[in-house]
Amino acid sequence: MFLETMIQNNDDADPSQEDLTTWASTYGLTMPVLSDVGEGVVYSFASGSIGLPYTVLIDRGEVVSIVGTASTSDMDTLLAP
Repeated sequence: MFLETMIQNNDDADPSQEDLTTWASTYGLTMPVLSDVGEGVVYSFASGSIGLPYTVLIDRGEVVSIVGTASTSDMDTLLAP
């Protein structure tokens, strides 16, 4: 399952439900878009990176991460059995 997580809105505040809905609509996202309020779990991964977006794949307790935008081929490789 893929999930999109928004850390902050355009005003550097916690995203509202409207922010999440607008983000999904703007980018044509079909996966759930969640809010990582405050300095949450996703924020803690991303804060040590060189920037956002930050892609994290979690599989049965093993974390694989890619700094930056993951392409479709990157995701296919990560999800391959």
